[in-house]
Amino acid sequence: MVYKKFSLSPALAIGAFGLFAATSVFAQDVEIGTWAGFRKAAVSFTFDDGAPSHVSDAGPLFDKYGYKATFNLVVNWNPDWSGFGNMAKNGHEIASHSNTHPQNMSGEEASSKSSIASKIQQKYGVITLAYPNCNVPNAQEVLKNYIVGRICNSGNSQVGKDGPSNWAQVPAIMTGPNGSNDFKGPMGSVVQSNGWVSFLTHGFSGKNNGNATYSPTDIGLIEDALKYAQQNDKDIWVAPMGHVAMYIKERKSSKAEASSSGGSITVKLTHSIADNISKYDYPLSLRVKSDMAKPTVKQGDATLESKVDGGYIYFDAVPNGGDIVISGDGGSTPPTESSSSAGPTSAASSSSDQGQKVSSSSHHHGSHHGSSSSSNGTNPVASSSSQNPNPVAGSSSSSPEQFAALEARAFDANPASAYVDAAGYITVINAQGQNITVFNSLGHVVRTTKGIGCLQKVYSGAKGVYIVRIGNKAKTVSIK
Repeated sequence: MVYKKFSLSPALAIGAFGLFAATSVFAQDVEIGTWAGFRKAAVSFTFDDGAPSHVSDAGPLFDKYGYKATFNLVVNWNPDWSGFGNMAKNGHEIASHSNTHPQNMSGEEASSKSSIASKIQQKYGVITLAYPNCNVPNAQEVLKNYIVGRICNSGNSQVGKDGPSNWAQVPAIMTGPNGSNDFKGPMGSVVQSNGWVSFLTHGFSGKNNGNATYSPTDIGLIEDALKYAQQNDKDIWVAPMGHVAMYIKERKSSKAEASSSGGSITVKLTHSIADNISKYDYPLSLRVKSDMAKPTVKQGDATLESKVDGGYIYFDAVPNGGDIVISGDGGSTPPTESSSSAGPTSAASSSSDQGQKVSSSSHHHGSHHGSSSSSNGTNPVASSSSQNPNPVAGSSSSSPEQFAALEARAFDANPASAYVDAAGYITVINAQGQNITVFNSLGHVVRTTKGIGCLQKVYSGAKGVYIVRIGNKAKTVSIK
């Protein structure tokens, strides 16, 4: 961990000598997690060829554990567009594996992307490409259309926390008899190195695999890997390949600035890496040093899930999504004259250093052993007719079965949806700009917020059935 002294502005200098009132603005420490939730490592599961078994078996298996994967489709092999479309609405990434699966797909980079995007609704569109036969096509054309291109295992398939040297050649470990059946070993290894590892699977032994017949993998081994990940969720972040790539690029380029004024803290989280592929507004995990006991964290109109642990407030926020304002009881930590900082191209000091701080005049990233950035939720409040026009949801005597009738409101053209992730947090996707309300099984409102970015944790609370209303749509989810 690198420390440096920052220079106090004249206003801060006066405040430091007690000549300012309590409303003076002070520098405040803020950190960006190396991985989501300040975990120690990232893991991605990718599946090639668009097999029927990916829809019938893989999708439900990952949903069972609250994890999401990347599915790379061959356009002309007639994948189950409806099935993969529903998987996209449930948080999985649908990516390209070419139009025709040629020996070398040069010339199909842009056309396969547009073909899939015309059939599958995703907030980010198609941002990941997996090469047929592992042969890298025109790398320049790849990076004009995608944020990441995936090859097969090439030597050491682990990637460091700052990503690969070439984003058109991200390695993955082939699974099955022509590859490896060891999932836990590489997952444990990247926990130690603060790195990222990806797996490449085609079909499954004994399943309906269509054209995905190469190196079939025992799906039971994948379930064992997901169980292992869930048991180690505090350390391992399982996410689609495109989302991990986006997080790395944002984290390396983002600038975080925080200041305290009176009893509130304001955090500015910005970058300037948007291009014609993506706005790069995937949420980053942050923590702020504070002694607030029950903070409220807001970014624009959105109330963010937050957690207090070890003298820090943890939360996820979207870069360039507006000021993040933290308020609540307990006040804020007084200013200090030194904080750790580093430039955006500096590496973390060591794998044992689990955090790297960012001062009001600097920006950087680090990882810290911690849990998902989410809170224990808000206290339920009875819903009013203006909050909840649905009579079932507004009735405290309604049964979970009656309440679940809200799910009949189909998501149709709206790609927004909700699910419960592996750590038990209700997560909403593709809901940018939409009003979000979470009801418990009695129809009481337990959270109201607004959608920002692609993915957003909106509530964590007691076990049970909940309804998540996004705009005028609704979905039933269950915290187990």
